[in-house]
Amino acid sequence: MQPIEQKIIDLLGRGQKQPLERREIAERLNLRGGERKLLTKVLDQLVHKGLLQGRKGKYRLVPQQKRTTEGIFSIAEKGYGFLRQDDAMQEDLFIPARHVETAMDGDRVLVSILISARDRRPYAKVLNVLARAHSRLIGHYRLRGKRGQVWPVDKKLGGPIQVGPQTDAKVGDVVEVEIEHYAQGEFHASGRIVAVLGAADDPQVDIETVIRSHNLPQSFSHAALKQAAAVAETIDEDEIARRVDLRKLPLVTIDGETARDFDDAVALQKNSDGSFRLWVCIADVSHYVAQQSALDEDALERGTSVYFPGFCLPMLPEALSNGICSLNPDEDRLVMAAEMRFNQTGERLEAKFYPAVMRSQARLTYTQVAACLDNPAQTELASDLAAQLGEMAELAGVLSQMRQQRGSLEMEIPEVEVLLDDRGAPFDLVKVERNQAHRLIEEFMLAANEAVAGYLTKKNWALLYRIHEEPDLLKLQDLQQLVAECGVGLVLTGKLQRALQRLLLDIHDKPEARLVNQQLLRSLKQACYTPKNSGHFGLAADCYCHFTSPIRRYPDLIIHRILKRAVSGDPKATAISENELTQLGLDCSAKERRAMQAERELVNLRCCQLMLKRLGEEFEGTISSVTEFGFFVELDEVFVDGLVHIRNLKDDYYAFDPTTHSLTGERRQQQFRVGMRIKVKVAKVEPWRRRIDFSLVEADHS
Repeated sequence: MQPIEQKIIDLLGRGQKQPLERREIAERLNLRGGERKLLTKVLDQLVHKGLLQGRKGKYRLVPQQKRTTEGIFSIAEKGYGFLRQDDAMQEDLFIPARHVETAMDGDRVLVSILISARDRRPYAKVLNVLARAHSRLIGHYRLRGKRGQVWPVDKKLGGPIQVGPQTDAKVGDVVEVEIEHYAQGEFHASGRIVAVLGAADDPQVDIETVIRSHNLPQSFSHAALKQAAAVAETIDEDEIARRVDLRKLPLVTIDGETARDFDDAVALQKNSDGSFRLWVCIADVSHYVAQQSALDEDALERGTSVYFPGFCLPMLPEALSNGICSLNPDEDRLVMAAEMRFNQTGERLEAKFYPAVMRSQARLTYTQVAACLDNPAQTELASDLAAQLGEMAELAGVLSQMRQQRGSLEMEIPEVEVLLDDRGAPFDLVKVERNQAHRLIEEFMLAANEAVAGYLTKKNWALLYRIHEEPDLLKLQDLQQLVAECGVGLVLTGKLQRALQRLLLDIHDKPEARLVNQQLLRSLKQACYTPKNSGHFGLAADCYCHFTSPIRRYPDLIIHRILKRAVSGDPKATAISENELTQLGLDCSAKERRAMQAERELVNLRCCQLMLKRLGEEFEGTISSVTEFGFFVELDEVFVDGLVHIRNLKDDYYAFDPTTHSLTGERRQQQFRVGMRIKVKVAKVEPWRRRIDFSLVEADHS
C-alpha cells in the first residue's frame, strides 16, 4: 500500500465517526504539492478496493465485515496465497494460510478485506469459492493401506484426493480424477478415477496429461467426422466453372520438411517495368466447413491447431486438413486468391481477391528453397522454378525493407526444436535457424493479410482484426534499465517503433542480444482478435488481419467467409454483426493463449526430462534475469534456463537492487547482473514444476 493510502486509512480509522470531504482529508493530513494532486485518484482506488465508502463527495472507512472483493486465487508453496483482483491496476492481496479455506490454485473466490493490527496493511480471508478452476485433475495413483489416493502432478493443487481401490490402475500410474468433495480443514478431498492414462515414464502419457490439464478438445464429434468423410475427394466440374482458373500458374508450396497440411501457395511474375505481380492462394476451407455445421462447431471449440513436439491436435479432421483442403502437388484444389501488384519499392499498387481453382506445381521445403537461393547454379530444381524463386527473394527483400522503413520490429528469438526418439522421448534440443525461405514466405503472407484487411475496411465490412497495442511505458522502462546495463541506450520519446528498431540494431552483435530480444517481447502486449481496429504495433501496420491459415486458425476461416461475401457482388450478402465478432474475437484470443500455454508447458517438461539425465554436469551461460530470490541463467549449449537460488550463494549475504536488476554481496561487493557470463552446475530438476535449479561454479565479474 502506498504511504498516502496508509495515511488515509489511519486517519479515518482513528475513531472518526463522521465522513470527511476530500479537502478536509487533505488539510488534516497536511498534504502538499504532488500528494494533494494525487488524492482524488487514491481515494477512488480505496473505494474500488472496498476499503472506503464514498458518497456525495465524502469518505468514511468501510466497516470491516462489509469489505469484500473477488478475484483469482493463487497459492504459494508454503500454503499461503494471493488474490489477483479483476482490476489489473490494483495490488494483489495477501491471504494467510489459515484463511485459504477450501480454495485451490486458480479458483475464483470472494474474500473479505481485513487490516493488519500490526502494520495496518490490508490482507484477505476467503469467504466463498465462486467458481472452481479444477473439477478434475491429473495425478499419480498411490495406495495407503487398503485405500487409494491420487497425488496431483501439479503440487500447487495440494494434498491427496481419496479414491476407492482400483483394479485397472497400477501404483504409480498417471490417472485423471473427478473431485466430488473438496478439501476442508484436516479432511482431504475425495473423488473417483475417471481415466487411467498409463505409466508415468511413457512420453505419450505426458502429452495426454498436458492435453487434459488445459482442457484441450481431443476427439471430433461423430457428426463432424461424418461430415468430413462425406466430402468428395475430387472437385466438381461445375464448381470449377464458377471460379477463376489458375491451374496454369507456376504456383508452389513452401513448408517445413515434416509439414502435412499445406494451406498456402505462391506464384510471382516480374513485369518489364520492374513491378511484381504476386499471387497468394489460400485453401478455401470455408467451402467445406459451413457456418454452424458440426465441423464448424468443432473447429470453433478448438480455435486453433495445437502443436507439440512430434504430435498435433488439428483444428479440422485429417480428411480435410491433410486431404481435400491441403494444397498437395499435382492435385486440383479450391482456394481464395489474393492477387497483388507491387512497384519496385514494395508499395502495393492494386489488389484483388476471388475464389479460384489451382494446381500446385511443386511441394518445396524451406531447406530446398534456401539452398537454391544461396547457390542457384548448383540447385537440382528446374531452371524456370529457380528463376521464379530468385525473383520472389527480390520482392521479399523489397517488402521487408519497406516494413523496416515504416517501423516494423524484427526480433530475433531463435526457436528450439525438441528431438525425439522412437518412443517419443526427448534426446536433444537444437536451435531452428530461420533462412531466406522462411523470410520469403513470411513477407508474402504478411502482404496478403494486410491487403485483405485494407480491402474489407475500405468496403466497410466488419471483420476480425489482428491487433497489437502499444506497450506499457512502465514495462519499457524496465527494458531501458536492462539495456543500460548492457551499455546500450534506449530513448522512449518520439516514434517508439524507431527507438526499438535502433535498440535491436545496436544490440544485434552483443552477447546479450537474445536476452534483450526476449525482454522486449515480454514488454510488448499480446496480440489479439477484435472488430475494433487499433493497428498492429509490432508490424507497424495500420490495418491487419489473419487470412492465410484457415486450416489451423479459426479467425482466418471467419475472414474467408467475410471476404467471400464482400467479393460476391450479392446485394443480399450480410455482414457478421460487431457484437458477434467481438465475442468471437475474445473466444479465439483465449483459445490461442490456451494452446500457447499447453505447447510451452510440454516443451518445458521435455527440457526438464533432458536435464534430469545431465545432473551434476557443468555448463556455461548468461544471466537472463535477476530477482530478489536469485537469478536465472540461460545455457549456451542446450538452450534451457534455470535458477541459481539466493540461498545457494553461501559466500556472502546478497541484497537485490530493483533499479539495477542486480544482486550485490554486502561483504565482498560481488555483483550478479543481467548479461553476466557464468558457469553453473545442474543441481536439481523438478519436472512437475517445470523447474531446473543450478548451483554456481564460477562467474566472470570483470
